[in-house]
Amino acid sequence: MRFPLATTALQPALAWKPFFSCLIDTVAVLIDVDHKSLRKIAQNNPNITWNGNYLFEVHSPFSATIKARVFSREKGTKLMIEASLPKFLTGQNIVGLEELLEPCKKLIFAVLEQMRIEPTEVERRKINCGKFEMTRVDYALHCDCGTPERAAAVMAAVRSLMHAKAKDFSAYGIETVYAGQHSNRWTFRIYRKDLEIKKRGRGLPANVYGRDYLLAKVQNCARMELVLRAPELKRLGLNDPMAWNIEEARQRMQVWLNRLSTAGGVVPHIEHLNDLTSVQQMKLLLWLGGNLTAFTNSPTTFAATRKTILAKTGIEIRGEPSVKLQRCAMQTIREVLLQGTDFKSYAHKWDSLCQGAVTDDTRSRQKMVAAKHFNRHAKATI
Repeated sequence: MRFPLATTALQPALAWKPFFSCLIDTVAVLIDVDHKSLRKIAQNNPNITWNGNYLFEVHSPFSATIKARVFSREKGTKLMIEASLPKFLTGQNIVGLEELLEPCKKLIFAVLEQMRIEPTEVERRKINCGKFEMTRVDYALHCDCGTPERAAAVMAAVRSLMHAKAKDFSAYGIETVYAGQHSNRWTFRIYRKDLEIKKRGRGLPANVYGRDYLLAKVQNCARMELVLRAPELKRLGLNDPMAWNIEEARQRMQVWLNRLSTAGGVVPHIEHLNDLTSVQQMKLLLWLGGNLTAFTNSPTTFAATRKTILAKTGIEIRGEPSVKLQRCAMQTIREVLLQGTDFKSYAHKWDSLCQGAVTDDTRSRQKMVAAKHFNRHAKATI
C-alpha cells in the first residue's frame, strides 16, 4: 500500500526578520592644510604611530587599534586622509550613513585634532564648504543569509559565478571573492562580515554603542563592497563631495546585486536542521530531492530516525515528499540574496553611535576631565 504524500507537522523554517544595512565605509580625502613634516608632527604624539618615512597612522578616539592613514602632498600644503569613516568615528563599520559630506568633515576635523594640527580660518572654511577632493569611496551593502549554511552556500555560488563571468577574478577560498581586485578604478568584493570581525584586531571595542546588538545582527551576513578610486570618481564627477548622490550610489550597487542574483543553486531552508546528525541531514536532503530510498537502506533504524526528524524539524519522512514540502524546505540563492538585502542607513542612530557607549572606563575618564577642570577653575579663582 502506498503511503500518502508526506507533509509537515511544523513550519520547515521559522520566519526571521533580516538585518538590513548599507553605508559608506572607507574614504580618502585630499584637503588643503599647511603642515610641518609628518615626522615632526608624530614625535611625542601618542595619537600617531609611524614606521619609516611614509607610513603614518592616526589613532581613533575609540581605540588605538582603529587608525587613519595620512600622507603629505604638494610639499606640505595638502594632506591626504584615508580611513573607515564609521569605524574611526564610532568604533564599528556595521551600520552607518549614506551621506558623504558631513561625515567626511567630521572625520577630517577628528584626525586633525588627534594630530594636533590647527587649521587656519581659511582652511577651516574650505573644509566646511566641502572644498576638498575625494580620492576613494567604498559603498557597502549587507546580505543577511539567516544561517551559516546559507551564508556558505551563497559565497560558494558567488565564487563560481565570478570565476565564470567576472574580469580580474580572485578569491581567498569562499571567504572573500573579488572582481577587479587590481584595477586602479573600481573593485567589487563580497566577504563574510561575521567571520571578519572574529579575527584578531578586527573586533568591536567595548565602548561601541549597541555593541552586543550589532554583533548579534551581523551573524551570517555577507558584505558587498563597491570601491571607487580616484580615476573612476573623477570620470563620474564624484571627486567633489558635494556631487555625491545616494540614489545613484544605490543604483550602482543594485547592478551588482542583480548580477549576483543570477547565481544558481539551492540551499536548505529547514529550521533546526543542525540538531540532526550529519548522516540524518544528508539523508533528509537526499529524500527531499526525490531519492525515496534514502531512509530504506536501514529499516531497523527507520522508526527511530523518523521520530527524531519529526520531533526536531517537523518533517514526516514516511512516504514521498510533496511538491509543497520540497518547495518550502529549499531556497534558491537568488531568493536568499533578494530576501536578505535592502538599502537602509542609520542616520537616526548616528549621534548615539558617535558618542559611544558609557562604560566604566568612560566614566572614569569623564571624572578625571571634570576634576582637572575643577582644579583649574579653583586655581584661577584663588
